[in-house]
Amino acid sequence: MYQSTEPCPHCGAQNIRGTWACAQCGNNLLVYCPNCRAGNAAGSQFCQACGSPLSTTAQAPTYPAGQQPYPQYTQQGYPAPGQQPYTPAGYGAQGDPQTYQGYQQYPGYGGNPPQTPFYGGAARGSMLGGFVGRLKHIVASTNPILLSALVVLIVGMGVFMLLAFQLHWIKTAQPTKAVTVTDKRVPVISLLQVKQGADTYSAIVSWVTDKYSSSQVQYGLWPVANTLTPLQNDPTAGDNAGVLRHEVGLTNLIPRSSYSYQAISVDKDGNTAKSPLMQFDTAQ
Repeated sequence: MYQSTEPCPHCGAQNIRGTWACAQCGNNLLVYCPNCRAGNAAGSQFCQACGSPLSTTAQAPTYPAGQQPYPQYTQQGYPAPGQQPYTPAGYGAQGDPQTYQGYQQYPGYGGNPPQTPFYGGAARGSMLGGFVGRLKHIVASTNPILLSALVVLIVGMGVFMLLAFQLHWIKTAQPTKAVTVTDKRVPVISLLQVKQGADTYSAIVSWVTDKYSSSQVQYGLWPVANTLTPLQNDPTAGDNAGVLRHEVGLTNLIPRSSYSYQAISVDKDGNTAKSPLMQFDTAQ
């Protein structure tokens, strides 16, 4: 939007009309009328509002015979041009040059710079009072039947929610428990065989299972198998997960004798697999 400008009387720089000081040199661009305190452009000889002289060299305006100067101004209680300037409450005594200089610097604030409002307890109290007043106005302007129905609805919803929680109609989220799945399938034993050990008094029993499990052999002189080897690769205790290929050594065997034996494997869920009772002969 176009804005009119005017030159500074001190440096000649163009400034927006109505600004207080020159943007180039800082010179004051407004002269306040001592009579009506209206702002005038710097260098003006007469006030554009009331016509009073703005400098000692300016001559007072003349009026036709019998005409009162600015009668509308006098009727409002303000002095006529040339009299003492009117000073409202808060701007100091009439004719006080310091007060008037301060007014020229900060017009409308009594010569003092504008203060930043402090939002303290009083301000908060006034805000709360305004909110309460608006609330009262809303309540007073609302249909009483509609307002009563709204109150009953809110209270009823609160009572319903309380009863729903007390009677467990609404269930709160329960912590999720870990579900342990137990495998009931028994390991399958296959490829069971016996080979001679390091001497004629030992043998090695080997087999394969389809699940990780422990290794153990029950053996004895034919037809009785009443001796158990120590349990190996037990997945139900410790950090051992079990094995799929099993080998168990038998020692202190009698040469040229027949032995019966049986392979045993137990998985981590406690499922036990036993092979049929088998037979082998020791070396001569």
